Amino acid sequence: MANRESGSHVAVFFIGNNEVTRHMLFSEFEALLDGLVALPDYADEEAKAVYVVIGEAGKVEAAVFFLLYFDEKGIADVSWNVPVERLSGISGSGPDLGGGPIRLACRGQCAINWHQNDLWDPDMTPGSNDFLLIKKAVEENRLRFDFATPIDDIPMLTVGKGGPAEVDLDALTDTDKRNKLARLLKEQRLRIRTLESNREYTADSSDREHRIVIHAYKNEIQKLQQTIEQFKVTNEKLQARLSSRNEQYIDLQDKVSGQQKLMSALEAKLKTASAGEREQLERQKMEAEIVLLTEQLDRRDLDLAVRDEREEQLKAELEELKETAGGGGDSIIEKLKKLEVVYVAYHPGAGHITMTSFEIHDYADNPTAFVAGKCFVTEDHYRRWLAHFESPLCRHVSDSGQECHQSVEKISVPSEFEPGISDVCEAHRPEEIE
Repeated sequence: MANRESGSHVAVFFIGNNEVTRHMLFSEFEALLDGLVALPDYADEEAKAVYVVIGEAGKVEAAVFFLLYFDEKGIADVSWNVPVERLSGISGSGPDLGGGPIRLACRGQCAINWHQNDLWDPDMTPGSNDFLLIKKAVEENRLRFDFATPIDDIPMLTVGKGGPAEVDLDALTDTDKRNKLARLLKEQRLRIRTLESNREYTADSSDREHRIVIHAYKNEIQKLQQTIEQFKVTNEKLQARLSSRNEQYIDLQDKVSGQQKLMSALEAKLKTASAGEREQLERQKMEAEIVLLTEQLDRRDLDLAVRDEREEQLKAELEELKETAGGGGDSIIEKLKKLEVVYVAYHPGAGHITMTSFEIHDYADNPTAFVAGKCFVTEDHYRRWLAHFESPLCRHVSDSGQECHQSVEKISVPSEFEPGISDVCEAHRPEEIE
């Protein structure tokens, strides 16, 4: 660290909104860096501050424009390590604030390159000149520094040979003009450097923000793609399971049909069988009925499993469409309308149902009610017909609570099914229907 000149004073000024917002002794600033003091006004903010070296006569000798971040509690960044004292001693010249050109360190003029991004460039535009703010703050002297009384400069006298003492006023005026012009040129070059530095910083910040936004979009797209791939895999698995279930369903249908034919043949034999053969045929018929009931129950369970898997598949496809279309329900429908997507589902009594993009949500919410509507019956009517269709047995319940379970004629069309008539045998139908 470069030691500042003996007799000089040091202050730290915080600048914001075209004014000096806080005056601080360097000892107070060190306490701030040690975390002993917090500044809630700067919570979660990067503050602009200036390390200022002031001479004995109260004139600014050096200024270091640095940045300092405060966390959400107003505690200064513990990793801050800008060597402000060293920079104030080795930096190039800046504008004249009344005591000659100051030593200046800022982003556009930094003697230590790797600390350039830790500094900021002062505003030098008329009406918002940060140097004038610093000069005014020093003159106000709120920190009560003990400045020496300045001694006015006395012009040097030149004595001619044999003549009286004379003051070379013309030479003094020309020198003043040259000095003033040199200072103006330096200030203009400094202003140009700070403007260029600000432009580069703004451009870098804009590029960095764009890169962050693009990176965020890329991550979001990648997540959506992964989600879509997961839904595709789930859909493929469900389709494979559905295909396997369809094969099992066809096999069970064939078995049920075979058992029904066997029972019909046994019933025909019973009509012409002798007493000895009747007992054996009755036993065979009972065994065939048990097998038929078991297979019908298996088929019903399989139907339910197929239906559940189909619903699950449709929901997975809908989720996939939501991810592809952007998440909104309205956008999905619009997307499906434009693509003219059509879904097909198979249900007993209705066959293969073709659904438009507007009908998919209704189907997914309540498939049974949707299918019942397609069959022009109520949901309860369709459920009772479905139970009859899957197991065409008499549903009459005796006083003891037992069902008849006698085979009845299967009604294949839901609208032709009459509850309480179509699902009971001839022996238990109401007399007026006979």
